[in-house]
Amino acid sequence: MSGSKGARVWVKEKEQLVPATVNSCGDGTLVLTTDYGEVLYLQQAEITRERVYAMHQSSIDGVEDMSALAELHEAAIMHNLYQRYQKDNIYTNIGSILAAVNPYKQIAGMYGPERVELYSKHHIGELPPHIFAVANECYRCIWKRHDSQCVLISGESGAGKTESTKLLLQFLSVMSQNSAGTAPSEKSTRVEQAIVQSSFTSLKAATSREAASSTNRVVRQNPGERNYHIFYALLSGANKDNKSLYLLEDPPESFHYLNQSGCLKDKSLNDKELYNSVMEALKVLDFSEEEIRDMFKLLSGVLQLGNIEFMTAGGAQITTKQVITNASELLGLDTFQLSEVLTQRSIILRGEEICSPLTIEQAVDSRDSVAMALYSQCFSWIILKINQKIKGKENFKSIGILDIFGFENFEVNRFEQFNINYANEKLQEYFNKHIFSLEQLEYNREGVQWDAIDWMDNAECLDLIEKKLGLLALVNEESRFPKGTDLTLLEKLHSRHATNPFYVKPRLGDHQFGIKHYAGEVLYDGRGILEKNRDTFRDDILNMLKDSRLDFIYDLFEKVGSRNNEEKMGTARRKPTVSSQFRDSLHSLMASLSVSNPFFIRCIKPNMEKNPSIFSPEVVLNQLRYSGMLETVKIRRAGFPVRRTFKDFAIRYKIIQKEKSPSSSAAAGDDKKKSTDLLLRYDKTKKEWQLGKTKVFMKEALEQRLEKDRDEVRRQAAMIIRAHLLTFCAKKFFKRARAAVVTLQKHLRRQIQRRRFVKQRKAALVLQRHRRGQVARTHVRKLREEKKKKEEPEKKKDEGAAEEKKRSREKG
Repeated sequence: MSGSKGARVWVKEKEQLVPATVNSCGDGTLVLTTDYGEVLYLQQAEITRERVYAMHQSSIDGVEDMSALAELHEAAIMHNLYQRYQKDNIYTNIGSILAAVNPYKQIAGMYGPERVELYSKHHIGELPPHIFAVANECYRCIWKRHDSQCVLISGESGAGKTESTKLLLQFLSVMSQNSAGTAPSEKSTRVEQAIVQSSFTSLKAATSREAASSTNRVVRQNPGERNYHIFYALLSGANKDNKSLYLLEDPPESFHYLNQSGCLKDKSLNDKELYNSVMEALKVLDFSEEEIRDMFKLLSGVLQLGNIEFMTAGGAQITTKQVITNASELLGLDTFQLSEVLTQRSIILRGEEICSPLTIEQAVDSRDSVAMALYSQCFSWIILKINQKIKGKENFKSIGILDIFGFENFEVNRFEQFNINYANEKLQEYFNKHIFSLEQLEYNREGVQWDAIDWMDNAECLDLIEKKLGLLALVNEESRFPKGTDLTLLEKLHSRHATNPFYVKPRLGDHQFGIKHYAGEVLYDGRGILEKNRDTFRDDILNMLKDSRLDFIYDLFEKVGSRNNEEKMGTARRKPTVSSQFRDSLHSLMASLSVSNPFFIRCIKPNMEKNPSIFSPEVVLNQLRYSGMLETVKIRRAGFPVRRTFKDFAIRYKIIQKEKSPSSSAAAGDDKKKSTDLLLRYDKTKKEWQLGKTKVFMKEALEQRLEKDRDEVRRQAAMIIRAHLLTFCAKKFFKRARAAVVTLQKHLRRQIQRRRFVKQRKAALVLQRHRRGQVARTHVRKLREEKKKKEEPEKKKDEGAAEEKKRSREKG
């Protein structure tokens, strides 16, 4: 190894490789500073090739796609994530799988409209890793593969799954509006954001759908976790009149359902702005003012239910009378009837109603059951309303987005954690099958040569949970025995599965059992499992809610059948348990996923405190291990995730065959030969592709090059078509313009000629007038001259007569 100052090395410390920098190596002591702030002093005798060795350049520089790392071990993967995280590069690819490290802060310019536009114009891998690149590839695959797509977002609570869902919806919303020819508005994109942030729904392309989701979070939160954001948004954003209407004048910390975890504020969210966004989204989706008011009254009623407290006095008794009055008023229920339902169990036995008092624990469960039922039915109603607004055609191809609760392991794990972790086991099985099992099976069937990779198969763990006489079957069986107790259940579990390698029988603790999940060993508290599995949402609770004075709540529960909807169990007819309903819902979800082309987003929590810029190696390493990240990197690098049949490949890429070679001509109709010829042009070493018996197997990088060249050929062809189309349009326009010009010229000439004629006519009239005047004046002058000539002899005669007369007078 290089011992020079500043050299980058791997050092083995506590059985883990850690990235470090050499500070000094004099006096027989090697001083190292790890990237995580620890200073190590190694004596000469401790320095071996196994303990300290040089870091490869790819690990020093960091890579965008971890399948390109030269060093394949957990430390290299974590170090690569750490380096990128320090530079605010929170996304890293593993082939087409995206790893997303939650920054717990806003990163400027990361998700703006210009980023959406940029990633919409490029294939995955052409730009730095980003969730928009996954969303764009998912959108492209609908048209490229002609089948439905799904995006599975996994990770622990607080890893950023909901935020990732919101960003996917934001991108797909813009793309769908662009394809429809409408410009995306700020209002429309906020609709999706508000719906996801308020935890009201999950969108599936053009329709929303309920999955195997749990409403347990309404009544119980994990440490450091908030309840659903909508409660805090309502308390923060509602005006004074609405708070009075909803009886919400008290702060969030005064509500039991909000203060249990001690987390009341989310640094990354502005609750008041979220309330405004939710209100705008509801109005855009045509929710009426009355529906919005009733919905918020229901949510306020749920918060009031949480503040109902009990004491023991011959059974559970309610001590908070004003609270139950408030809850009854908001929910339109009879106060006495609500009190009775929460403190007594009413059953019909042989036509006669029998009431029995509840313990405080049972009363609390009943209260929580009412709250969860109200929230769950409201959730379903909102989904129905959204579907009515945005529903597409029945046979449309969809993009499904699954944001499911993460794996949970707390100090005390109960029935809810058992179901949540069971769901995560099923999703991990799906991931394993898609990434590992099906890959290897396909390679073996097609005769593709590659190095098999060991991976953590959780099939046996699932068999323990869900197969015949598994944990679920035993829990359901014991739930149906009238004398069944949590203790008898544990005895059956220990007796049946004590020898199972995935089952844990604790040495200490007589009320626990454990399971070795893919993510680690979890001990579950057996107390209360049977009661919760029998479903505390009883028929008398359902009947009470159907009697609500509020039409909104009555409508929510009108079509909910009696919980005595029976399922056959041998010759007996039994009502379904909570776990059996959950299992059926989960199997339905998995069936939907199995017919879709999946994309995976692995969300990673960098620290437990949810603080920005802090990267805890232990926290991240644990998540990398149980998510199978190292195995994923190995299989993505060694395998060929892209495969197409010879015919499909030849048809899709025949447009990039620039010229027909003699061999290609001779092999006309031979799709395998055509595929081979084309692939050899791109990679003569055959490192990025192999031929199976019926398919072409390629690495994603090669497919991206092929797709890029195909798009370029199509773009050039489109440009030629466009040029001819523009020429045709231009000629058509020219002919129309020329005809219009000729018409204009005709009318213009006529106008000019007319003007000229009118002008000449006016001139002729003037000339005629002057000529007639001239002729008339000449005629008058002649007449005057003639008259003058006639008058001159007479004048002379008169003058002679006058002269004669004058002389005669003088003589006289």
